[in-house]
Amino acid sequence: MPKWTERKLRMDDNHGWRCKPGYTIFVADRGAVRFDIPETWSVQVDAEGVKIHDKPPPDDNARIQLTIFFPPPGVEMDGLPLATMLADALSGRAREEIRRARGAGKGHRGLLRRDHVDPLAEIEDEDDDLIAQDPITHVLRPNLEIVWTERRYVERGEQREARSRHLFARGRGTPIGATLPHDILPFVTMDFWPEDAPHCNAVWKELVRTLRIGEYVADPRRGPDR
Repeated sequence: MPKWTERKLRMDDNHGWRCKPGYTIFVADRGAVRFDIPETWSVQVDAEGVKIHDKPPPDDNARIQLTIFFPPPGVEMDGLPLATMLADALSGRAREEIRRARGAGKGHRGLLRRDHVDPLAEIEDEDDDLIAQDPITHVLRPNLEIVWTERRYVERGEQREARSRHLFARGRGTPIGATLPHDILPFVTMDFWPEDAPHCNAVWKELVRTLRIGEYVADPRRGPDR
């Protein structure tokens, strides 16, 4: 499990962080990924990544989880269609492809397109209990491409309907101290119950609206330039 330390910093009087009332800004890796979340939600970190809960577990009813993929140097991701990668991963085709690769002795390569590794090749899905899946939504902004969809399924533990939203995005940024930009691919999921959909819809809309990739900040106390 990664080692994490907590530090509380006093913001400069003229800092550049801004968000809507009732929300707070979540920033990972000094600006590699950033989005806004409700100020009452709590952030936890474990070996699986960052988890953001509406209430402290086990009393939570909604959860956001973030994993960030940094492709190794020399691996170009621009030619890979995000919507296809997400659809294949959620349908289970990615896992079938990786099983075939292992059986043929090709090693752990994931879903191969133009000889590149698909970072979503082994995400979990609920295909056996799937009720329905929405069409994939595609969002394009400067330096940012986003695809996401919602799935409705029967949660095996509770034996009732649950919902998950899956977002995959791509952008580029140059970390502090580096000389060249690199690809950044965050994968975000949000799990919730149908009765919490109105609130979670608003949370998701704000997350997608405020998502930024590769906007690194040298000093978190000052934040980005206004």
